[in-house]
Amino acid sequence: MNNKYYKRWGISEAKFRHLIRCFSLDLTATETAELTGISLR
Repeated sequence: MNNKYYKRWGISEAKFRHLIRCFSLDLTATETAELTGISLR
């Protein structure tokens, strides 16, 4: 299955999965950005 979101954002599928995992653990956007290396903006 192709995921249109991570392709549109220009990130890898692994990084997209890491983002989803962080939010499912109820981490804040700031904490998630620090863990994944993706900026908030």
